[in-house]
Amino acid sequence: MTDDFSGRRPTRRSYEELEEDAFVRELEEGGAYVSPGYTAPWKGLSSHDPLDDEDPFERGERLFDEWHALSENDEERPGPRRAGRAADIEPPYVGEVTVTVDPEIARRHAERQEAQQAATVQPTQYTTAGGTVTVEGFTKVWRGPCVQCSQPWEQRRPASQRRRWGRLCSDICKAAWERDRARERKQRQRGAEAA
Repeated sequence: MTDDFSGRRPTRRSYEELEEDAFVRELEEGGAYVSPGYTAPWKGLSSHDPLDDEDPFERGERLFDEWHALSENDEERPGPRRAGRAADIEPPYVGEVTVTVDPEIARRHAERQEAQQAATVQPTQYTTAGGTVTVEGFTKVWRGPCVQCSQPWEQRRPASQRRRWGRLCSDICKAAWERDRARERKQRQRGAEAA
């Protein structure tokens, strides 16, 4: 297979970048140190990217080999062939973390929790749409009948939550409720069309 590509990777660069790159190379060949600027591309630790010498055909083979190595069985998979050293840096040692709390702070926190619990010992009770809510400590309990099957049931949730209570006791009742509402809606539509 022959191709008339240059030896560089198929990277698209603007004219300004190419011109700046040529100028930097010219200065480096003359022995000058060129500090990598903000716009200069990073060229690796050795200031030479080994993939720049790769033609597109070699690049395609390398990418296929990398992809193929991932798709093979674990037993047959060859070791990774990449430039550079292996990952031989050990992660830092992290010892066990021991948390100590000042006894005075712990005591005040326990007193606050006891006071809050004592304030809610008398269960608060109020009525909502379709049932009754009782606040028992840090928990709200809703009790009432299911709107579909009229069986009594209850729900529990943390006292801090403020959302609408469900009115259906199970998924079966929910499906029946939705069917009934859809049937009523269609009857209303048909009644409006007939009139």
